[in-house]
Amino acid sequence: MSKLTRPAVLLAGSALLMSLACKTGKPDASRVIANVGGEKITEAEFQDVVKTLSTDPKEAQAFLSDPAAREERASLASRLATSRAITAYAKQTGLDQEPSVKRQLEQQQASVYFQALAKRRTTTAEPTEEQLQAFYKEQVERLKAAGQAQGIPPFEAVKGQLAQSLKQKRMADIQASILSEIKAKVPVTLADDYRPAGE
Repeated sequence: MSKLTRPAVLLAGSALLMSLACKTGKPDASRVIANVGGEKITEAEFQDVVKTLSTDPKEAQAFLSDPAAREERASLASRLATSRAITAYAKQTGLDQEPSVKRQLEQQQASVYFQALAKRRTTTAEPTEEQLQAFYKEQVERLKAAGQAQGIPPFEAVKGQLAQSLKQKRMADIQASILSEIKAKVPVTLADDYRPAGE
């Protein structure tokens, strides 16, 4: 089973589906695969959703074309249509205008934007041997400086863990860089009694 068809990945994409549920852009001429309250969901739009949910273009293409993935495609199309129906119903009932709902949507939207910014800057390249050795040396020096020099395993014994740790560090650095850039370009001032300690 491909990563894209795993329920956890699809559930993780539910916020994305909700954000994509409001159709944007110009209409396309591809086949209509669903009609939701008079609004059409096209095959091209569905393919865009699949490509957005998958980090691997080959995996996305396999999901879209493999006959064995028909049920998973149908399930995803149904979920997209349901998301679109929920959004339409919320607008019909005025729920989209409620202040608490607007605040929650704003938070979800900010989260999707932040994830998109991070994804644009993230490299999928595996760390090189030199990068891993430099990261290992940095970690050893940090442990020694903290007085924890005993029991440090050799490089080869932790090489696999180092790759994962380095990727996590890169992601944390990217996120910190994005936040720093946002703060520089969109200044935020908080009242003294609402300012977190240390800011």
